[in-house]
Amino acid sequence: MAEPSFPVDDVRSRRHAELLADIAASAIPHRGHLTDLLEFAEMRALQRPSVLRRVAADLGAAVPPDTTRLVAAGWPAAVLATAISLHTGLPLTVVTPDDASATGAPSAAAVALVVPSTAADAEVQAHVEALAQAGARVNAVLSVLADGPGSTGAPSGTPVSAGADASARPRPVRVSVLGLEELHSARP
Repeated sequence: MAEPSFPVDDVRSRRHAELLADIAASAIPHRGHLTDLLEFAEMRALQRPSVLRRVAADLGAAVPPDTTRLVAAGWPAAVLATAISLHTGLPLTVVTPDDASATGAPSAAAVALVVPSTAADAEVQAHVEALAQAGARVNAVLSVLADGPGSTGAPSGTPVSAGADASARPRPVRVSVLGLEELHSARP
């Protein structure tokens, strides 16, 4: 008798669709579609433990294996970074671009930077540069949502610049669970 095959791709697709629906139900304004990424109410979605746990698991799976620490880009990213830290077992630091070296940002470490979904590229770049000046290497930038196709465990979006001498350092890629286009299609 042949072993029944387990439809892993179907399970992943269904799980992703359920997460998308839960995030859309809690984080999109009631009037319907998002007209701007800044309307995305990330904290409303992350206040739901079932959503936070699933997002942390998906982003935790995307953390590069050489990562030694998670860094939250300020307090708005701390909730998600804490959940990813609990999921992965990696230590966590919360920093702002102004205090990256003063708050224990690890030197000579490979870090994954967790940012709010609404963080603009310039804001992300400021964090990457501050961490580089403190001696850390940012190997991934993680967020719930990106303005582009979403990805679970695979890079999406454009590499983030690492400053004037970017050619000397690898450019981290922003990894997201969902893309803005997916959220547009999630609501009527």
